Amino acid sequence: MAMRSVRTRLDHNKMRKTKVLLRDPVVRRAIPKTVMLTEARLRNMLRLYSTVYVKPNVGALGIGVMRVRKLKTRGRVRYEWRYKLLTRHTRTISALYGLIRAYKKSGAYLVQRGIHLLRYKGRRYDLRVMTQRRSTSRPWKVTGILARVAAPGRIVTNGSQGASIHPIMQVFRSKMSQGKAANKRHQVERLSLRIARRYTRAHPSCVELGLDVAVDHRLRSWLLEMNTKPQITPFRKLKNRSMYRTILAYRRSARR
Repeated sequence: MAMRSVRTRLDHNKMRKTKVLLRDPVVRRAIPKTVMLTEARLRNMLRLYSTVYVKPNVGALGIGVMRVRKLKTRGRVRYEWRYKLLTRHTRTISALYGLIRAYKKSGAYLVQRGIHLLRYKGRRYDLRVMTQRRSTSRPWKVTGILARVAAPGRIVTNGSQGASIHPIMQVFRSKMSQGKAANKRHQVERLSLRIARRYTRAHPSCVELGLDVAVDHRLRSWLLEMNTKPQITPFRKLKNRSMYRTILAYRRSARR
């Protein structure tokens, strides 16, 4: 079966994919709390967390993603809303929700707990991990992993929105020793493989996943998003293209 026809039948609904992954207790601990957007749920999430992200339930490339932060000044609470390069402030959840509705695209949205990402040269970054297998009967492998560093002023780390691409060890070594960085990379890869195995228990025809993984200031790993049609262009931007060649080789094998 051609890989292209397999991939078009995979689920692109982020909440449904999340629910599949929540069935694994190890993976569940790596998933930030995520709920469907309503005004009441937005209010509750901002009671629990100081930062949340509002994103389309079906979408890619960081398009439509907004960030909300709860700020306290002299005992007064206000909310900072960010979208692309826009910033607005509101004093009530109702006004905030109205702002979100004014800028959101059609379709359902999610509210996800915000993770305080590690920074590289003062800018936030996350990781893109490629997991693939040569056929539905072969084991999953991590075939590529890199860091995406957000462009100045941006709230997302997608390359389509100006993020820069770096080798994972380069950004890890800016905050960790060589040994700790290597161990953290191994932990991220092990988590990614477990996620892939869990997902394919529900979708056995899947042969490729792109995972957006964050590492917070306590070095805890989080799964921000899972992509069933991942872009591999960022791997071409690395000086060493060996991972890109490996990813392509796995794709060609899966198409046979």
